[in-house]
Amino acid sequence: MSAPIAAPPQRSPWLHAWRDPVANLKAFSPCMRLVDLNGDGDYKLIVADAERRLKVYRNTSLISENVLLDTPVSMCVTYTETSKPRVPSVAVASGPHVFIYRRLRPYYKFSVPPTPLAQAEANVWTKLHSGAMDIAEAVDALVAARDGGTLLTTRSVDLINTEALDERTALVDAWRGAPLTHQTVITCMEVIRKNMDEEDALSQLVLGTEAGSVLVLDVTGVTIVNRFQLPSTPVYLAITGLYDVEYRLVCACRNGSIYTIKNGELSGTVVELEAQPCGLARIDKHILVACMGAVVHAYHIKGKKSHSLFMPAPVAAIEVLSLERMRSVKALLVSLHNGEVRLYVDKSIIATIHLDDPAVGMRFGAYGREEAALAMVGKAGTLVIKMLQRTANLESSGAPPGPPPEQDIPLAIPKKTRLYVEQTQREREQATEMHRIFQRDLCKLRLNTARAYVKVLTDGQGAQSYTVGQSVRLTAGVQGLGPLFKLRLNLQNLGNKPVVDLEMTFSANTMLYKLHTHVLQLPLLLPSVTYRCDCDVESIDEAGASDMVRVYVCTPTSKVPVISAVVTMPLSEVIMDG
Repeated sequence: MSAPIAAPPQRSPWLHAWRDPVANLKAFSPCMRLVDLNGDGDYKLIVADAERRLKVYRNTSLISENVLLDTPVSMCVTYTETSKPRVPSVAVASGPHVFIYRRLRPYYKFSVPPTPLAQAEANVWTKLHSGAMDIAEAVDALVAARDGGTLLTTRSVDLINTEALDERTALVDAWRGAPLTHQTVITCMEVIRKNMDEEDALSQLVLGTEAGSVLVLDVTGVTIVNRFQLPSTPVYLAITGLYDVEYRLVCACRNGSIYTIKNGELSGTVVELEAQPCGLARIDKHILVACMGAVVHAYHIKGKKSHSLFMPAPVAAIEVLSLERMRSVKALLVSLHNGEVRLYVDKSIIATIHLDDPAVGMRFGAYGREEAALAMVGKAGTLVIKMLQRTANLESSGAPPGPPPEQDIPLAIPKKTRLYVEQTQREREQATEMHRIFQRDLCKLRLNTARAYVKVLTDGQGAQSYTVGQSVRLTAGVQGLGPLFKLRLNLQNLGNKPVVDLEMTFSANTMLYKLHTHVLQLPLLLPSVTYRCDCDVESIDEAGASDMVRVYVCTPTSKVPVISAVVTMPLSEVIMDG
């Protein structure tokens, strides 16, 4: 009998096109675009580099490089005319300005209007320049205004952060006579099509600012046609629909929340994330948010959560793969900090690209004469181009839908014995009593389990412990064979707010162990961030006996530990004297 033939391994849908290890690019996904600059069907890669350079790549060479006036934040491609051929405009957001280029030549500059000044701050500076208030009183008044929720200008922030009196005096003298303005900066930028859902249709710029505003410009990029105010600063934008018909603006903000603007009104539905967002994408009616907790959440555009994709490493960038061939195909590309670039269709992973330099910026689209290309910029500045095979199968590699083939195989049901018949008759006659006894035993089991679990949590009897009040988790482990050991401690804040003023103390039997550190001052614990602490423990017992080391996390004001854990030390290797 011949051995069964193994199934061939799944073929990668990607073809390697080009790699430039010395491109020395410094750009993220918002500063990369694949665009037909001249309207001739030859798509090029445009990169707004952090070194203030606008670079254009064609095929495998750099064909153009322009100098930018400021560090770019985002870059978009807009169409402002209906004449043929359709030549796009390239908009580069830098600081408070949007620089618009036509055929790679400077064409127009739009500046975000200043934010209105707070009256309290303006009064302080007026009195300070007139001599009615000294510098110390002015600083106290500005601090009080800031604590009261007033958004201060950079001038006031610089004055507060300067501590020396002579330096503060020099700053006030330098600003004397200069008008007080509150100039905001652009944090993100996207485009929304005006009235037609086509690639080269008329489009408008949408800007997000540091002041929490979302600005919609007209087609020419000269006038603000709509303005929205958000509770926090937007950092990512995802847009669906047409501005003249129906549209939604999905904004991921710096406070870890997602807000939606529908047809000119801020929706009451707010999505609160477990960690800070690091990427935002839209696939049809779903919004995909990459978070710093190494997870990608999928939400319906109305706010209902669909599913989550957990990653083996933190997410560096995400991008949508959209392809119009025999049928429409849309997938999600996820770049991880371990060098992987994963391709997901719904919840299934289709293919994985392994890179030596993790990709921090990605763009998928047409490049050259190819309609499906993936451009990636690595963390070290590497530029990589991949092509999607024209015969690539982007279907899920899982089992086909429908019932499993095992259901067509009849079960080997044994014959009814006399014992089986008697047990069946007993269950029919005493069904109520049997169900009552089962429910009673189940409740007892749940109660005993809950009691044991609470005892473990409150007593800290284990290498992993939790606390409810502060939402802190402590995990401990031991490394080494002895007599020198290393306690490896991981502390994580599971809450939504930072935790401060924590100390970690250690306790052990002084006859058996010598602790090199007894108290550790812990830093500010941010939510969903794991902090690692180490403590060296030396076994001083000649026989190498083992005991327990207790770890406590305390606050200066409480007599009860916030959390504790007990670490059982292993037997120590005995050093033999030669």
